[in-house]
Amino acid sequence: MENKGLISVIIPVYNVEKYLKECVDSVLCQTYKNYDIILVDDGSTDSSPQICDEYASKYECVSVIHKENSGLSHTRNKGLSVAQGEYVYFLDSDDYIDSNAFTMLVESIENENADFVFFDSRSFEDESRNFNIPQNYIRKERYSTTNGIEMLKQLCENKDFHSAVPLFFFKSNFIRKEKLTFFEGVFYEDVLFAYQSYCKAKNVTHVNSAIYFRRYRANSIMTSNKTVQHFKSIVAVLNELVLFSSTSFSVLNGVQKAYISRVAFNVFNIYDGLSRDDRIICKKQMLEVKNKILKDNAYDNNTLKMRCYGKAFWFIYKVYEKTVGRLFI
Repeated sequence: MENKGLISVIIPVYNVEKYLKECVDSVLCQTYKNYDIILVDDGSTDSSPQICDEYASKYECVSVIHKENSGLSHTRNKGLSVAQGEYVYFLDSDDYIDSNAFTMLVESIENENADFVFFDSRSFEDESRNFNIPQNYIRKERYSTTNGIEMLKQLCENKDFHSAVPLFFFKSNFIRKEKLTFFEGVFYEDVLFAYQSYCKAKNVTHVNSAIYFRRYRANSIMTSNKTVQHFKSIVAVLNELVLFSSTSFSVLNGVQKAYISRVAFNVFNIYDGLSRDDRIICKKQMLEVKNKILKDNAYDNNTLKMRCYGKAFWFIYKVYEKTVGRLFI
């Protein structure tokens, strides 16, 4: 049974001894006081488990789950399975939030009767604390409340879409009703979770404020060189996107096809970024992906279709689109 007004803050923890206190303290300093913090230690090998235990012993609102290492998705799902709040928020343990964030988010989600709220973020370099870097997540537009599919369309058209789940604030009954969980064993799990959330939401709204502070680490999982595991993960996410879409909707609309196409392009980009030896390992699977995309008519994206035929066809078609194709618009 959910607790009225309570925010369950789920913080996955893995070897973040350097950052964890700043993260947890940013929650403890909130102007909105009705929250609990669920620290889920994913088998950390540094002093993170001890730091978690220290917070739990000092604050009644903090609880800790220690488990074997199994990845971010499983860790979030574990926290979600014990969350009792009316609202659920997933906070990354190397980042932090503005002290007024929860007050703003609860007010917005209730005033707009939304299933979830999304908001903006500023990024900073880990060592220098420099906020003037290009990896910010500040949207160019202000978005009014609408259904999830329409919101996804607007965000993608304006190149304002970000899938990072810490930039979402959910009503827990929405997550449970729609049986939303994180796809386990892969990177890029947010790409799938965000899409499923938008597809299922009746009302989504935007808090036009950068109330999240994201740490940019050059050697993090998402910024490091891509490996076979990255490639296999994005392929698995693409397959799950297609499966979810085909089983949830009788006919896909344009924005859903465009989103799938976007992820398909990421498959090509990650494959191209692999080392020569890793591309050889993944070559057969890449061919299978191409064949499947073509079988699905490239989700009505001619540029993607040409990309499946090869870089030369893709380049020629891109030139055609920018020159001759414009004459027929």
